[in-house]
Amino acid sequence: MEKDITKYKSIFLSEAKEHLAVMNRSLLKLEKNPQEAELLDDIFRALHTLKSMAATMNYSRTEGLCHGMEDVLDLIKKKKIELNKTVNILFECFDAIELTLKEISQNKEEPGTSSLIQKLKNIIADKAEIKPLELAAKPQVVEKIKSIEVKVKRLDLLMNLAEELLINRMRLDGIKEGLEDPELSAAVDTLGRLVTDMQYNIMQARMVPVGFTFNRFPRMVRDLAKQQKKEVNLTIEGSEIELDRAVIDQIGEPLVHLLRNAVDHGIEMPEERKKHGKPKQGTIKLIASRVRGFALIEVEDDGKGIDWENIKNTAIKQGILSPEAITEEELKDSLFSGLSTTKDITEISGRGLGLNIIKKKVKSLGGAVKVESLPARGTKFKIELPLTLAIVRALLVSVGGQIYAIPLADIEKIVSIEEKDVKGMLEYEALVLDGENIPLTRLNILFNTPPSLLEGQSVVIVRRGDERIGLVVDSIAGTQEIVIKPLNKLVRENKYFAGSTIVGSGEVILILDISNLVMSKRQKAELI
Repeated sequence: MEKDITKYKSIFLSEAKEHLAVMNRSLLKLEKNPQEAELLDDIFRALHTLKSMAATMNYSRTEGLCHGMEDVLDLIKKKKIELNKTVNILFECFDAIELTLKEISQNKEEPGTSSLIQKLKNIIADKAEIKPLELAAKPQVVEKIKSIEVKVKRLDLLMNLAEELLINRMRLDGIKEGLEDPELSAAVDTLGRLVTDMQYNIMQARMVPVGFTFNRFPRMVRDLAKQQKKEVNLTIEGSEIELDRAVIDQIGEPLVHLLRNAVDHGIEMPEERKKHGKPKQGTIKLIASRVRGFALIEVEDDGKGIDWENIKNTAIKQGILSPEAITEEELKDSLFSGLSTTKDITEISGRGLGLNIIKKKVKSLGGAVKVESLPARGTKFKIELPLTLAIVRALLVSVGGQIYAIPLADIEKIVSIEEKDVKGMLEYEALVLDGENIPLTRLNILFNTPPSLLEGQSVVIVRRGDERIGLVVDSIAGTQEIVIKPLNKLVRENKYFAGSTIVGSGEVILILDISNLVMSKRQKAELI
């Protein structure tokens, strides 16, 4: 019997995490709005289901803890115990269940729960006679299975197979063009459509709502605020925006750091906020949205903002910036270079390496991070991320006889120019487009390849955030879907490449890193 039960462990863990998330989320809302009885009902339902599941799986300690919480919640429902006197212990119990699920997933025994159960009994003592919860009888209906869980490893394997099929489809396209066989052409075209459909559906299966990560933050912010004796309200928008699972896995850590920073360094103490005409309760916003082919995640607070003068002086003192003329962008970039202006490092945050780690993590995902801040008004961090890391559409361009790929999501437009269209600025060349001077980067100079002998050249206007540059290329070689592969160690040292891909001919081509190319416009001397 024991063997029969253990095979359901993965299902138990998955469903238990969902119920725990409901309990955490509902209790956070109930703490702010104690009059909303339906929130208490939500906790009851999730807790009772979890207790029943734990009993079925013979996890007796978890079952006992759930039973103790049910008794306390019953007294809260009957208004025999005040909610505010039990919130902290209930959250403590939720944390214990979370730890238990982690231990069980690692094939360890359930941690002890007796001390927590005793705390719950102490709350209940002399309050009321505890009666078992009565659940309304439900009609017994057998529903059709509408969804099943698929292991992440299987999705990764399917994606790898789809990538290999895509590369081989491109090879077949080349063979088809050379043989000019109508029957072969029809078969290859049909195969191409099937591969595209399969690839799309596998990618959709890998997409996960950002709420999967966002939902754990309200509890974290609440606990940090109480620890700091601050009043903070976290609002979340855009939880339904979907990202590739690989991106979701990696973005959690940077967001944790930004939210901790917002609580610790951004939001002021209630008395200080009141003194400056602000509401005692600070607000942090966590917002996800879609912008063209990217997801935009913003972490914004209405706190004291960043002291840019202090940042500037510290950056100069630490040798991050030179005392000469410093641009606004250079000053903002210095914030991500490892400097820290915090004299006292707290348990929550204060280590300057944090923002540097965030920038590296976001960059490794093909994204970019920016900061905006006004003194006494607050700070906003903007993280731009690709929706998927696996397969993207790209523009292939030729430079000095070599082919390079530029992700279409980064491209604003393509224009043709003559030398007379280029004007020399103080430190760089620029193209006037729509009344704006767009800095030009000649890729043949950047990559040290022979200059083009063509009279006219193509300029690919790329954008990252609010910044645009024009990439001067010899010619456009077309568009196609590409499979992004990591760079080898030698090429990785060149900051202008984000990855590599294989085209149908079997040739390996490099994918341009638009974030670094846009940033390089601030270092014009390297490009001309």
